[in-house]
Amino acid sequence: MKCFALFLALAGLSLPCFAVTADGAMWNSADNENSGYIALEEIRSFYKFMPIAQPRDRAGRAVGNGTVTLIFGPAPAELSIHGLRCELSHPTRSDDKGDLLVSRTDLLKLIDPVLRPTYITNRRPVRTVIIDPGHGGHDPGTVTDSIRESNVVLMVAGKLAAELKKRGMEVQLTREDNRHLSDQFRVDMAARAENAVFISLHLNKGRSDMRGAETYTAAPAEPGEEVRPVNEHDAANAALAVALQAAMVHRAEAKDGGCRRSRYSLLNSLSCPAALVELGYATHPEEAELLSSDEYQNRLALALADGISTFAGVMNPETQLKALPPPPPPPAEPAKVDAPVKKADTGNKKASPRKRRPAARKKSDSRRRK
Repeated sequence: MKCFALFLALAGLSLPCFAVTADGAMWNSADNENSGYIALEEIRSFYKFMPIAQPRDRAGRAVGNGTVTLIFGPAPAELSIHGLRCELSHPTRSDDKGDLLVSRTDLLKLIDPVLRPTYITNRRPVRTVIIDPGHGGHDPGTVTDSIRESNVVLMVAGKLAAELKKRGMEVQLTREDNRHLSDQFRVDMAARAENAVFISLHLNKGRSDMRGAETYTAAPAEPGEEVRPVNEHDAANAALAVALQAAMVHRAEAKDGGCRRSRYSLLNSLSCPAALVELGYATHPEEAELLSSDEYQNRLALALADGISTFAGVMNPETQLKALPPPPPPPAEPAKVDAPVKKADTGNKKASPRKRRPAARKKSDSRRRK
């Protein structure tokens, strides 16, 4: 199905069947600003990608294998994974030879979890989906003449919960009416749930020309930094964000605002895989009208349900990557047969060219008659 074909394709890639260790020890890196950087050529070789020529009007480096394409650039912190925008934690760099360098953090906590989600070391089956309609009560969120954030996200959350229940999932809503909740209440609710995944729904605000859906996850832990509860799931967070964003872009046909990183206090405090979804911009006139419509809210709910279902599928420890079939054996070489040795012509008289030509014509004529 097109709506989440991207992530299903990524989850089923026939990639190398050996894992990068959690600390990335197998990668050679040039120490640079704590995290270290890996040469793109090394990454390309590991995933069996090929260099891909970029159009002249677009800067950046591209590698891929026909199923998935990674494009770094044009901005130093921008990555496109098969057309889906992702924000890097560290901008790419170039070495003295002009080769592109990618941060170890982005490789281990964004690129690899998306390309090989079934290699996430601490993955576990999703038992409960916590749906959090943001704001509520005296905190309405973004309010314009035509839209109220707390109301819209509550409507989408209800539709999403109903769809997930149809699919046999256990669902909890942080609120089912217009009440205010503290972030701590939300965190505690997720902590009590078994093997939970947390999805917080919001609307964005900005200039009147800004639009599009965006998915945020907590910024991954860097070497030497304080590790927050959610950082245990940095890799799973990246896979979740891409699953949700891909589904919204392909099924709900939302404009791709990208998968981004943030240090929201709510996300940092959670102890399960989590994402904060900005469904669109309440301050964009046309998008606000869409977000207020029942039809578009249904599309968003179905898309998010697809993303959650896809993520739950690859997080199941029983799900494995497809392995490449062994190459067929080379065809056996035909046995060599010695050519018969022609007897030497002992005669002194050579056949004249005039006598050989009619014989050739007679043979050709017989073929035409057949």
